[in-house]
Amino acid sequence: MRKEIHSWNLLIERQLPWHFIGQVGYVGTRAVGQMGFININAAAPGAGDAGRPLFVAFGINGNVNSIQPFGTATYDSMQATLNRRWKGGILGAVYTWSKAINYADNDANPRIPFLTEKQRNRGPAGYDRRHNFGAYAVYDLPFGKDQRWAKGGVLSKLAGGWQVNGTMGITSGAPFYVVQGTAPNLLASGSGQVPNQIGPVAILGGIGTPALRGADAGKWFDTTAYAAENGARFGSAGRNNLYGPGFFNIDMGIYRTFAFSERFKLQLRAEALNATNHPNFANPQANFNDTNFGYITATVGQASRQWRFAARFTF
Repeated sequence: MRKEIHSWNLLIERQLPWHFIGQVGYVGTRAVGQMGFININAAAPGAGDAGRPLFVAFGINGNVNSIQPFGTATYDSMQATLNRRWKGGILGAVYTWSKAINYADNDANPRIPFLTEKQRNRGPAGYDRRHNFGAYAVYDLPFGKDQRWAKGGVLSKLAGGWQVNGTMGITSGAPFYVVQGTAPNLLASGSGQVPNQIGPVAILGGIGTPALRGADAGKWFDTTAYAAENGARFGSAGRNNLYGPGFFNIDMGIYRTFAFSERFKLQLRAEALNATNHPNFANPQANFNDTNFGYITATVGQASRQWRFAARFTF
């Protein structure tokens, strides 16, 4: 199988009113024959170890992994930026609306490497984020030497040299794969199993387990849409066809610069990571056989506000 990567983009940039500059366009990629870590000794359902192709040919009874092409990965996106610069700072925002599809993430083992059923692995990439928005700002307060107000005297010493800055990130949720960890009757050596999806899956939006949150807890998605696959079949649940909670974070900082001369300067910094003290939650438990199936039990990223202080001397 051939291995090729094709990338293309078309972007339009324009000067907008109030000195803003905007850019919008399409960015796409096709990785034909994306490499995967593939078990080439996987058996068909019901065949067991005796059905492994290398056991039949050479008596090799075990997994044999090969780094080789395994399907085509695609990425399509609309990307936009908007920013404005001026003497005392910068203000900007970026937004991406995209979809990434592959057969396995980062050369990882696909759950079903049996080549005849390869297509079952195709789905949203684990890093797929449909919506990704970011904003940033840096602003030097207009006081002190060479600024608009309080250019000299005591007030210049007190009010000059201040800067505030911040970044904000908002993304939609990451996909997850509903799997079935226990598969006693699958007998497809080298592959895993998934449950059967028997109906539409409603996103309920619950956070935490009853043991952790009592009556306020609830499942993230309707787990009754799935039923166990107890036969020698892989199951029908699709890979990464559900999405977890989104992500929101704001980091802020305030700096004060003391200029002893043109050459010697001291900057004091105070930064708040996750300034709004907003928790971001991980994907729910997606193993059909787990007692917490459907529940979210963990957070991701900076779970609570954290302060950071620093000093920087330049000369």
